[in-house]
Amino acid sequence: MSAKKSIRQLLEAKEFIWAPCIYDCVSARVVEKCGYNACLISSCELEFAMNGIPAGLYNWEEYIWATERIAGSTTLPVIVDGENGGGTPLAVYRNCKRLAEAGAMAISIEDTLSGGVAVDYFYGHGRGYMDRELWAANVHAAVDAVKGTDCMIIARTDCKGGGAAQTGAIADNPFCLGLEEAILRAKMGVEAGAEITMIQNICHAGCEEECRRIAREVPGYHFYPDVHATDGVPDATLEQMEEWGFQLVSNHAAMKGATKGMMEYFSENFKNKNTVYTENDEFYDMGHIFTPFKMEDWIERDKKYIAYEAELREKNK
Repeated sequence: MSAKKSIRQLLEAKEFIWAPCIYDCVSARVVEKCGYNACLISSCELEFAMNGIPAGLYNWEEYIWATERIAGSTTLPVIVDGENGGGTPLAVYRNCKRLAEAGAMAISIEDTLSGGVAVDYFYGHGRGYMDRELWAANVHAAVDAVKGTDCMIIARTDCKGGGAAQTGAIADNPFCLGLEEAILRAKMGVEAGAEITMIQNICHAGCEEECRRIAREVPGYHFYPDVHATDGVPDATLEQMEEWGFQLVSNHAAMKGATKGMMEYFSENFKNKNTVYTENDEFYDMGHIFTPFKMEDWIERDKKYIAYEAELREKNK
């Protein structure tokens, strides 16, 4: 499969982009089936799917492999959380080039020194941030890497601090540099060629003033990171984000939802000592049997080659 529309096409059409975080082909297909217009490969969710291996320890072949498989499984445009891209301009260039070739429609490049250790959010930001000039050079290299493709670069800075309590707000982290520095870096990201910026840790209740300031001072498209809810009330609605000057947003639900469903299914089967519960459960419009991917094309192709082989055998008797 390939994306019906690119991230750029959605933005140019002024279609607000809601890209839930996903980690595999099935979660991407579920997001598509539910009506969203994009999805985002989350390094955090991918970490959990890979036994909690921190993103900074990934072999990039694993990350590129995941991107290729997921992008090939959905018609939605796929955004990739690219962590710090490898940390140096040449590494960022090579990795972003290959991610774009694998089907990524947008890649975020951040300024963390850790490379992203999202298994523990606070710890992952406890090694500080690269200097702004190196990060801007990395963003510039990423932009060069995707030239001539449909892929866009998101200049992401995590240096602000604060954020929603649900994500392990890092306001007390001594490495945090504040909103002024984050805005300065976002501007440098735009100057380096990025068309989208993301300032992390603005996702919390009462964030309107920060959001409006960011949209006012930083050119280009703005990505609101991971919408949350506090005490049952959304910290920000999609309508508010759009009014404040944002065009994209992500959120986490896939891993939690999949785990909750598995816990329910396996617990009921274990309690009942049979599989009646899971086999008789109607799965939305998919009936009793969950088949997120159709195999008809592969089956028809296999039949074609079997027939060709049989024809050759008959001819060569």
